[in-house]
Amino acid sequence: MDINTEVLLHWLATTAYGLSSVGAIVGFVFKREKIIDTALWIGLLGLLPHTVAIGGRWLRVGHGPYINMYEVMSSDAWVAMVFYLLIQLRFKFLKKAAPVIMSLIFLSMGFGLMSTRDEIPLPPSLRSYWLVLHVIFAKLCSASLLVAFGCAGLYLYKNSRKEETGFTEKLPSLQRLDLLIYRFNALGFAFLTIMIIAGSIWANNAWGRYWAFDPVETWSLITWLAYGLFLHLRLNRQWTGRRSAYVTLFIFTLSVLSFFFIPYFLKTVHSEYLVR
Repeated sequence: MDINTEVLLHWLATTAYGLSSVGAIVGFVFKREKIIDTALWIGLLGLLPHTVAIGGRWLRVGHGPYINMYEVMSSDAWVAMVFYLLIQLRFKFLKKAAPVIMSLIFLSMGFGLMSTRDEIPLPPSLRSYWLVLHVIFAKLCSASLLVAFGCAGLYLYKNSRKEETGFTEKLPSLQRLDLLIYRFNALGFAFLTIMIIAGSIWANNAWGRYWAFDPVETWSLITWLAYGLFLHLRLNRQWTGRRSAYVTLFIFTLSVLSFFFIPYFLKTVHSEYLVR
């Protein structure tokens, strides 16, 4: 597959995710579950060209999608999409979080398409099993925290309704939503911990040190401490309900800043391979 075909497939996937976002928002605003269902089917259709595009590039360049921002944002969106669709099969109510989740997936694709699509050869420092683990758990972490973010949004939405309607009645109880916020944050925290450990081992193999407090490492640590504090407050200080939901919204925003904006705008050791 050549680069032109690959980019075309990426645009098809991005368009499908964009249409899915619009449909999900319309369905949520007008409280039409069938429209949300259709929007998710459109998102699922977009996953097909997206998968082919990622697979084609992987075969052509000979390495996984983690060398430049174009590849990173695309693969993050793909993992988030697959994770969300699978989780949504188990927790049907999560389709109502589609306006937020699909919009973020769509924006991730768009952000990636604005970056360079140059084919970068794999540097020796990246030929490591630990880097593969670092990347895999980073993407699983992002997907888990995204679902927790969606649950927090649904909690605050339901909590703000003075009267139950047919749309909100189908949501789980506030207690159930609160529990899922905690569980998906805890899952994301576990993935984040493994990501940091695997990244430290890789860094030692590549640069001869486990930790250097460069901006990406520092902000990843800040995010880890923020989620750890959330879990501590939840388990020991009974920070549940609205406080839990609001804290989740805040630290998810912090995680987006740490994982995506810091390495893109600041000079770090990650800039050696995260080509814009």
